[in-house]
Amino acid sequence: MIEMLKRNRLFLLACLGISALAYLPLVHKIGYLNDDWYLMFDGHVGGADFFHEVYRIDRPLRGYLMSAAFSLFGLNPLYYHLSAFLFRFLSGLGFFWLLDQMWPENRNGNFLATLLFLIYPGFLSQLNPIDYQSQIFSLACGMVSVALTVKAIVSGSKPVRWAYTFLSILLSWVYLGLVEYFLGFEALRLVCVGVVQWRERDRRLLSRLTSTLRAFVPFLAGAGGFLIWRLFLFEAERRATDVSLQLSSLFSSPLTGLWWLNYLIQDFLNVLIVVWGIPMRTFAFPMRLRDAWIGIGLATACALILLAVLKRTRAEEKEITAETRAVLNREQVWVGIFTTISALLPVILVNRHIVVPDYSRYTLAPSVGAVLLIAVLAQNISTQSLKAGLTGLLVGIAVFTHFGNSVNAANETAATRNFWWQVAWRVPDFKPGVTLIASYPGSALSEDYFVWGPANFIYYAEPQTKIPLEIELPAAILADDIVIQILAKSGDDAPLRRGNSQERDFGNVLVLIQTQSSGCVRLINGEAPEVSSADQQRLLLIAPYSRLDNVITEGDFHIPPSQVFGVEPAHGWCYYYQKADLARQHRDWEAIPALLKEALDQGHYPEDGLEWLPFLQASAVLGDVDRVRSTSKLVSEDKFMRLQVCEVMTEFMKQETLDEEVKSVIERNICK
Repeated sequence: MIEMLKRNRLFLLACLGISALAYLPLVHKIGYLNDDWYLMFDGHVGGADFFHEVYRIDRPLRGYLMSAAFSLFGLNPLYYHLSAFLFRFLSGLGFFWLLDQMWPENRNGNFLATLLFLIYPGFLSQLNPIDYQSQIFSLACGMVSVALTVKAIVSGSKPVRWAYTFLSILLSWVYLGLVEYFLGFEALRLVCVGVVQWRERDRRLLSRLTSTLRAFVPFLAGAGGFLIWRLFLFEAERRATDVSLQLSSLFSSPLTGLWWLNYLIQDFLNVLIVVWGIPMRTFAFPMRLRDAWIGIGLATACALILLAVLKRTRAEEKEITAETRAVLNREQVWVGIFTTISALLPVILVNRHIVVPDYSRYTLAPSVGAVLLIAVLAQNISTQSLKAGLTGLLVGIAVFTHFGNSVNAANETAATRNFWWQVAWRVPDFKPGVTLIASYPGSALSEDYFVWGPANFIYYAEPQTKIPLEIELPAAILADDIVIQILAKSGDDAPLRRGNSQERDFGNVLVLIQTQSSGCVRLINGEAPEVSSADQQRLLLIAPYSRLDNVITEGDFHIPPSQVFGVEPAHGWCYYYQKADLARQHRDWEAIPALLKEALDQGHYPEDGLEWLPFLQASAVLGDVDRVRSTSKLVSEDKFMRLQVCEVMTEFMKQETLDEEVKSVIERNICK
């Protein structure tokens, strides 16, 4: 392998540089996403060993990898990004080594296939490196394992051959133990062994088939041993990873097989063609103009690097005869097709389906075969300018897509951090046991730990030794059944998921809403809910049931950990709004005008008219008629807002003793 690295160092340096430009420009701005929240909370509260409990139900080997990663990197997401990138590059190195052994005369084609594999635009979870650390590490192990297999069967020395065989089998156990649906790599292993044996033209067909099976049998100790353990010895507690349960659907309905065939055809086209368009449209096209031009610049630079390397190495590459090229093409096409289909089958047979971008993880294994097919197509274009244009375009699309994905992830990180910094400014503490309902701006929440993860990181992050971990601030996503239970003021549940237990009381909820990213987080008081016409209708339904008394207004404030939430943002309008809203809750009316003056003196103004309400109410209590008159105009921007503010202020006038002139201004300027 050392000789291979030296001989191809320019190719590999280009792969390293282009993939770094694709993935790394914004990683310092990307924090926890999706499942990262509960994983990092579990590690922080339960310790590194708790990951064994997290993955005990389906993939116990992941517990060891995540335990080691957390022990090394702690809560810092940047380290996980860098290690994931390293493993991704190692997977490309293993892939290039495999191709170099199989087709050493096709160096430029091998380089192109490896580069497209590294920056394949169908896999969009590279920037979710905590949760996907296992998948990316598994990918590297799988690629190196297959490369070691080819090295073993072509080695002349028996001790060397068995050493490579042992390492290959060991890595098979590792990669399958981490991600069982990567099983399709075994088809890649088989077809590579078959291609090597098939080249012995002086032998009969039956002899070559026998040699293929004989050479492949030792490597069955890897996948075969794993499957015996998985199917017959290990009891999966998670239905989605229970193979026998999933396969039983085939026998329960004859149409299942036809649906599987339908999905196989669709997914084959997805990994080969669709991924070069849909992800770019989803993430890159909506970028702001400044970000779009940065992405275009990076894409152009990477395309130029590719073309420069290919131009420099074209003269060094030995001329391949037409006959040799035909054989090479035939071998690579069959390897590509067989690998792509085989890598898709484990996903489809457990009733999963590639949907880009939501389930892009399922494109990772079949991408090996897909990029090989694309590289064959590119290499057989006779016109050099057309070949250069196509390869440059593919690399440009991939880099542009990944940059757009990075921008989206960085924006999501910034929005989530901003949300919870505002909550930390507003809430000294929450009463334990309140069920949080949150609405982030511009992003749908698909799991409850997107809310309880950050909330408990700030307020209840003390170490725990018991299993399961108790989530002191539970949360719920507004599915239909949850909305109904909240409206009925009854119902509770205690879901247990991957070692985390939360007791949710739907008669005791607190709603937190941020309507737009430039606006402020509003903690809803159910007795006088302040909602916007831009809020989800489900939030409007449950807002009257939000209990603000779950906020403890006294005591020291909790400071969000900077590794998780970044440094504290500058104190803009929302800082003063949150402090004013807190003062309003414990009726410290005199403090609110001073906060407003400080905010206005610094040039801060609200984006949402509802954010004037604490200041309007303070002015009303203090009898500042002029301020009430001027502010009332600002909270009457549209009919819906005027109706909301009128209801809030009408209830407010019943609770507080106000001057008659103040009441008259409110009734005349807002409620008429």
